[in-house]
Amino acid sequence: AMASARRSAGRLLLALVGVLGCCQVFVPGPQASPAPPPSEVTYFNPAVAASAALPALTVLAEDAEAKYGDYRRWSSVLVPLSTLVFPAVGFGAFTLYLFSEDFAFQLIPGSKEGQRRAALWDANPRTAQENPMDGLINPDDYEKG
Repeated sequence: AMASARRSAGRLLLALVGVLGCCQVFVPGPQASPAPPPSEVTYFNPAVAASAALPALTVLAEDAEAKYGDYRRWSSVLVPLSTLVFPAVGFGAFTLYLFSEDFAFQLIPGSKEGQRRAALWDANPRTAQENPMDGLINPDDYEKG
């Protein structure tokens, strides 16, 4: 049953190619294309010639595969780097920041950084607010409750 299904699929594909060939759907051969104007025949573009030669140069390239020696060389560098050096530097920097005066200055009232930023906000004429009731539409209503 499987062999007959494969034969019928192959015959169907062959019939489809025959029909498309008869309908001339494929690109015509070079003998059927019109002759180019004489000005284009003498023009040579070295960039086009180089781009046409590039696919042929891929034959010279070596296959992209990881060899066993490469794996050992890279793992001997990356494993200690990613498990020892990067975490040590990251945790050390966080510990230094944790014990600095700038850590969580928003939560510590009267911290130097908090006072410095409040002074910067007050120095800006758009954000300075002398009276907390400024900007209310009806302050009397607010005071009455």
